[in-house]
Amino acid sequence: MALNSHPEQLVQSFLMGSQQTRSGQRRLLLLSKIGSLGSLSAAAKACGLSYKGAWQAIEAMNQAAGQDLVIAQKGGAGGGGMVLTPAGDALVNAYVLFNEQMQHWMRELESLSPGVLSQLEIMRKVSMKTSARNLFHGSVTDIKQGPVNCEVILAVGHDTQVVAQITPESLERLGLEVGSDAYALIKASWVLLTEDLNGALKTSARNQFCGEIIAIEAGAVNSDITLQMGSGQKISAIITNQSVENLELFVGGRCCALVKASHVLLAVSD
Repeated sequence: MALNSHPEQLVQSFLMGSQQTRSGQRRLLLLSKIGSLGSLSAAAKACGLSYKGAWQAIEAMNQAAGQDLVIAQKGGAGGGGMVLTPAGDALVNAYVLFNEQMQHWMRELESLSPGVLSQLEIMRKVSMKTSARNLFHGSVTDIKQGPVNCEVILAVGHDTQVVAQITPESLERLGLEVGSDAYALIKASWVLLTEDLNGALKTSARNQFCGEIIAIEAGAVNSDITLQMGSGQKISAIITNQSVENLELFVGGRCCALVKASHVLLAVSD
């Protein structure tokens, strides 16, 4: 039942209003495995989830569905028996049918207009809405796990990366792993600006983006500064007009944007 083709995930995103990421797919696969194995621990293992993660996924699905999709069954082996409710069984059957019909429709669509599926990724990106001024889309390249915080590195261009610090619970809830698709969101008010000292600046901020100032929009108290990095990515910062004057910022000049890893929010389409 799990889908391996990226275009299929994007078609699901376009039709259902959300991209079926690896995390989302594993939730539905988890339901299917519970139905066939009758055990939460066995189903979790088959889906590459921890027992705690499987419980969290079930709770999230039950909440989203507004009713129980699975129920515990006394006397089950392997960490507790569990079976699908009629609602859970109907959801799994509907998802299987949807996948079958979607794959048929995709083949027909591609035959009518070769290459049309390649446009779905762009459609998904431009339709995403967020209050954060800075939104970077990329792929997870490394994860360092700790007991309190985890460091996640996201490649957002061929030579640009964003480092985020999140809790282990958030890591598991988002279903992040190396290779996962993710978004990094940074509020413009969290971005600090400094002079571009050609790499000589030492700072505790894990994220340092240097580039050319392409826009300055001055307000009564604050100014909105937009910086374009060498990779073509842009980042905006909100700083006081006094700071603009002190740093002698001007369009065409250079500066660096500093962002603490703990100020980077991660999101997945789920």
